[in-house]
Amino acid sequence: MFYIFALFSVFINNNSLYSSFGFHKEHPIIIGFILFSDALAPMDAIVKLLMNVLSRKFEFEADQFATRLGYQKELARSLIKLQVQNLSTMDADWMYASYHYSHPILAERLAALGWKSSKPSGKGIELDEKVVDAEVVKATNREL
Repeated sequence: MFYIFALFSVFINNNSLYSSFGFHKEHPIIIGFILFSDALAPMDAIVKLLMNVLSRKFEFEADQFATRLGYQKELARSLIKLQVQNLSTMDADWMYASYHYSHPILAERLAALGWKSSKPSGKGIELDEKVVDAEVVKATNREL
């Protein structure tokens, strides 16, 4: 927020900006704000990417912490259950996911956990136990 306000104060007081758009004597704030938001869009995209990369790094660190505490199996089951309940994307391109998702997708998190299934379910996800119970089916209104 600080860098946005600092840039805006410099941008809004730039007389050449207004004269470039035909405002020689007046300096309408709304015009300055619209031009500033257009100029800020590329920087905002870069900041969004960096924030998502940082957030994803923290998620992986949290998963590693849960694994060190011995909750690897429970975390994997919980992640799968959340995936089913939220009807989230199962797989996405790594570049698309890095830019658009603040959390790693299920496949990345399970791979980072080193999680292996013991029984195939035949439904696209291999489950260690029956994760999909009556509450999940009821919450999603669909059978898996």
